[in-house]
Amino acid sequence: MSCSISSAAPRHWRPRLARFGAVVFDMDGVLVDGEPLHFRAINELLGEEGKSISLEAYKPYMGTKAGWRDMAADIGLKLPADSYSGRYDDLILEQYRNASVALPGAITLVRALQEANIPIAVCSSSRRTWVETCLEKIGILDAFDVTVTGGDVEHGKPAPDIYLLSAERLSLHPELCLAIEDAPAGIQSATAAGMTVWAVRTEYTEGLDLPPNDRELRSLEEINLADIVGVAA
Repeated sequence: MSCSISSAAPRHWRPRLARFGAVVFDMDGVLVDGEPLHFRAINELLGEEGKSISLEAYKPYMGTKAGWRDMAADIGLKLPADSYSGRYDDLILEQYRNASVALPGAITLVRALQEANIPIAVCSSSRRTWVETCLEKIGILDAFDVTVTGGDVEHGKPAPDIYLLSAERLSLHPELCLAIEDAPAGIQSATAAGMTVWAVRTEYTEGLDLPPNDRELRSLEEINLADIVGVAA
């Protein structure tokens, strides 16, 4: 099939000759501009105690299941992190419900894969209610064959568990899957699971050393459908 997704792959990158069995997307920073939503909600909560966190200080906590708990401990909030969980959950959910915006190329790529009958999954450290609310807001909740979230595994990213579970639920060996990630912890997780990993460089990962990956992108708009379904040599 033809697809309007642009542009050509970088010269140094050679596409796989065999098609991927499935594509597994991280959500925040890949499908949706989610990190600003988390950053805003976190600072709103910290502001209730007269505290705040800068963007640079926030970056290392991105994309991990334990990010909020680790951050709360490092900043020194008055109470344990779990004491704020209800308020924190509500703030994040409100942000996803009212302010979620799909990143460039996300909806086009997801719908093209769906039309091409390529299984697709979401693999996010976020809570299931956040993920489903966000994907519904941007209009692609129905597109995914599998959704795996932080609550489905004991050990979150950078451990490989969440990506291994995604492959299991897709009924595919991890080596047949393409993972699209943005944060260092997510790249490490998908790589450890044995997947091919494409990394999307965002404003929130500028200045961070990304772990080794198979291809680095500035946007999902750089992906041609042929890159995934297979092309001739």
